[in-house]
Amino acid sequence: MQTVFVYGTLLRKLNNYHYIENSVYKTEQGKVKGFLYNTGPYPAVVIDRNGMNVVGEWVHVDDGAMSVLDWLEQYEQPGQVNEYERVWVKDAEGEREGWIYTYSLLQAERYPLIPSGSWCEHLLSSGEGQG
Repeated sequence: MQTVFVYGTLLRKLNNYHYIENSVYKTEQGKVKGFLYNTGPYPAVVIDRNGMNVVGEWVHVDDGAMSVLDWLEQYEQPGQVNEYERVWVKDAEGEREGWIYTYSLLQAERYPLIPSGSWCEHLLSSGEGQG
């Protein structure tokens, strides 16, 4: 089993959750320190321990789900040109840890910051609904 922090379209009830739905054993609310950016159709996070709380969920999935997540996040392997990097992160409250898919600051800086740190709150406040 693997633990992954999701913060955007992979959240329950959002448009990409169906990719992992049958692999999820358990879901817990969580937060990581960083900055959340709006790329348009999906968010991107930059991990920064001095950042805000980025709201999301810790999903516990079977090992096979990692290849699906890697494909969806366009992550090939370390050292490759990846849209997202897969890195190990701890919960802001230190209770959990696991994988997260992150953008580099250089990639993310061209997009607007989501001040709330919550993709769901952003969707609701922007009138985009559940995406």
